[in-house]
Amino acid sequence: MNCSCMVSVLYSLYENAAPPHKEDFFIGTTSKSEYTQLCTEILEAVGGSKNVKNVFHCITRLRIVPVNRDAVDMEKLSKVSGILKVVESSGQIQCVIGTTVPEVYEEFLAMSGVAAGGAVEAEPATDDVPEKKPNIITRGLNTLASCVTPGLYAIVAGGMIKGVVSLLTAIGLISSKSDIITVLNAVGDAPFYFMPFIIGYAAAKRFKVKEIFGIMTAGILMYSTFLSPKEGITGYAFGPINIPAYNYKGSIFPVILSVWIFSIIFHLIDKHMPKNLRIVFSGALSFLISAPLFLGFAAPLGNWIAKGMTGGFAWLFTHAGPFAGALFCGIIPLTIIFGIKGWSAVELQNLEVLGHDYMLPNFFYSNLAVSGAVLAWALKQKPSEQRSAAVSTGLVCILGITEPALYGIALPEKKPLYAAMAGGAIAGASAMLMGVVTYAFSMPGITSIATYVDGGNNFFKLLIVMAIAWVSSFVISFAMNKKEQ
Repeated sequence: MNCSCMVSVLYSLYENAAPPHKEDFFIGTTSKSEYTQLCTEILEAVGGSKNVKNVFHCITRLRIVPVNRDAVDMEKLSKVSGILKVVESSGQIQCVIGTTVPEVYEEFLAMSGVAAGGAVEAEPATDDVPEKKPNIITRGLNTLASCVTPGLYAIVAGGMIKGVVSLLTAIGLISSKSDIITVLNAVGDAPFYFMPFIIGYAAAKRFKVKEIFGIMTAGILMYSTFLSPKEGITGYAFGPINIPAYNYKGSIFPVILSVWIFSIIFHLIDKHMPKNLRIVFSGALSFLISAPLFLGFAAPLGNWIAKGMTGGFAWLFTHAGPFAGALFCGIIPLTIIFGIKGWSAVELQNLEVLGHDYMLPNFFYSNLAVSGAVLAWALKQKPSEQRSAAVSTGLVCILGITEPALYGIALPEKKPLYAAMAGGAIAGASAMLMGVVTYAFSMPGITSIATYVDGGNNFFKLLIVMAIAWVSSFVISFAMNKKEQ
């Protein structure tokens, strides 16, 4: 059979084939992944797609913002197989799932019809499900988390590569002037240098405009005119608006505020623009109006906020170092349990402004403290399934994943939680006394130790604090818990 005959046969089969059923295109029916059952049960428990206002995820949690909290069956949700714990915080229903949460998130989107990082587009909430808006602080924290979290995968990857570079040069395996190191530095620095593009993309999703507009907004902030102005130029006059020539490289808050300003103007213009003219005029007019506003006001305000937060934490840790370290590191298990997020933005800002960060290491010490406390508790128990769970989850904490240990052992048993907080406080104070810092963003686990390598003894101080965190919490937990009879 020649090619022309084959084409004719295939076309005939296509013409005579039965049309697909409408149900085949119904959201969720084509989903066949291993997470289908899990997502189906979650969706049922939260009140269906029409009750999902927003959904996103962090490293281990699926975070759902419901339209109506009363429509969520928390008891049913807590019994869903595959969820370690359900936490309600900051207006969110947080399902603790573990490191497979990205796959669960994608499946949840496919089944529910919820837009990535956004709300349901098809069917609005009915009148019998009144929307309950969280307060402004909660909305601010939710917005910050949803704009920063999607980029953490690239940020962690870049941070780990920078750590490897530090390790290779510190031990003298490769010269710091080598072309290999030059290339690796480019790879590791890329997500930090171009942070505005990562944040702009995520912020556009959050504010429900096309992602390319978020990237364009970041591009405007990163344009060479503002990034590297000519000598002597500190700003530009745009009519009555003075646009300062700031360097927004690595920034977070300026981009979020700028995309927010753009989104407000864009939605207003696009709503009243004839459909056949939107692609031509909506974006152009929105940028013509919004660009001077976010360049002149929103982005500088974001820059001021970032410097203020960094300076505030720097002042606190400088003038009350051991106390600040003990307090912050001691309460970290509680921030994880209650799902308090947003620290990443401050840590990344510290790395950008200071070149190092003293907050992220506390999460590493706290994880080690949870490990020591849970493993000590396990030694006091008789051989059982719960003891085996404590050992396995306690060891996983060293890798930077503490939710299973916290929710499965520390929180229900209480004493391991107290021991972990005490051990973390001791480690946090010790770290501030010794001045331990990290030079790159990474997952706060044993794999991040390369990011502490410098030309001095910072790495060896880290090893001492690691030992203090684990041993102190182990000893305290061992002393507090009685041997099971």
